[in-house]
Amino acid sequence: MKKIILFLAVVISLVFTACDPTEKFTENTAANFTGEQIDATLEQEDGDNLVKVTVHTAGTAQISNGKQTIKANYADLIMREMGANTVYIKVMNAKGEIVEKQYPITVTKMTHELPVLETIVWQGEATGGNWSGTLRFCVGQTNEGILPWLPDDTYDWMVGKKMSLDISAADPGATVRVTTGWWSTNLLDDIPIESAPCKIQFTFTQEFADVCKSQHLLFTGNGSYTITKFYYEL
Repeated sequence: MKKIILFLAVVISLVFTACDPTEKFTENTAANFTGEQIDATLEQEDGDNLVKVTVHTAGTAQISNGKQTIKANYADLIMREMGANTVYIKVMNAKGEIVEKQYPITVTKMTHELPVLETIVWQGEATGGNWSGTLRFCVGQTNEGILPWLPDDTYDWMVGKKMSLDISAADPGATVRVTTGWWSTNLLDDIPIESAPCKIQFTFTQEFADVCKSQHLLFTGNGSYTITKFYYEL
């Protein structure tokens, strides 16, 4: 496969989208309608992280907790943090302007499980390590490695994000090194795999991403291990 396709895997009963805030609004009829005029009811039981939001204002709203956005006038919104949170409600007025009102929410207990949102760069099963170049993202560009080539815009997209690597099995004493296919720059140095299955996390830097564009991304290290997913999790 010459090009990786990023997609969202949303493990929840409702489909949430991280969309452009101007997308698919039904406008409010008042041209001078402002964010402060948004009329909504928020119901929260005893500090719980589930907030039931009802928007009474005419027009289709977008309801968000800052991570997930629901295009609807009613939503069961799960807050993701203990303590101070914010519910964001947006509508469009007749002039095409997006107006917003923010509602502060305090969470004191996390009763409801958080929806897992993932952007998956690669998923499957591949075994490497043993200081080899097997787990190199370069298929279609070179004869080395078994993972698909990643385009430049994928590397740019990963900058600043804490990426996750799922490991299903590993030899005793195995380690993970995140480096380039030319072994010139290390992002993560020889992290022990304590107990598989497990997850290794690391944050992509711009410098590392720029080198990967010409040298590709490589997972290697001491001992053999098997990876199943490389992704970004909110």
